[in-house]
Amino acid sequence: MSDWKKAYSEILSSYVGMYKEARGNLELRNEILAEVKGKILEHEPLHSVELPQNLRVAIWMEWLSQLDPEEQQDEIAIIQQILTLAFTEKNKEDAGEGENAREEKARPTKAGDYKKAFRAFTAAQLVFKEEMDSYDRERRDTKDHKTIGQRTGIVQQWWESLSDDRKAEAGRAAEKWNKLGAPKETHDS
Repeated sequence: MSDWKKAYSEILSSYVGMYKEARGNLELRNEILAEVKGKILEHEPLHSVELPQNLRVAIWMEWLSQLDPEEQQDEIAIIQQILTLAFTEKNKEDAGEGENAREEKARPTKAGDYKKAFRAFTAAQLVFKEEMDSYDRERRDTKDHKTIGQRTGIVQQWWESLSDDRKAEAGRAAEKWNKLGAPKETHDS
């Protein structure tokens, strides 16, 4: 197998400068990471190259060495958090709290929640609520009510950092909820 970093070095090197220039702008950096991941995935597949399971984090780690030392520490902390969350979720799935259990537990029970069709993004906020709230708490002072406006941007960053598998799981939950509608017991009252 060929090393993915060598195979896609041209794409990686063409974006690293923009990533460095976006220092302090997490939203822009997330957009750059997503764009690079998309370019790699849309590039003609190289059969002898195996891509990492979490390509976005792998790209991020590849660029770490080119950042300032103080900035590296901040980036490493974020990467470790993402990997820890991914590891925790994997352990939960292994322990029996898999996709179906999470989806059932998060399914809205009020008929009013079904007025608008669910999208993957809205379903993810329910299915992975604890993870999303933890991500928010670490990035903003939740005791300061003036920072509530930042939550939308932080939730969007969280969504962008989710793996494709988790986004697909949220999409399946949204489809299921839209198809099933509100639970029957909510119609009786």
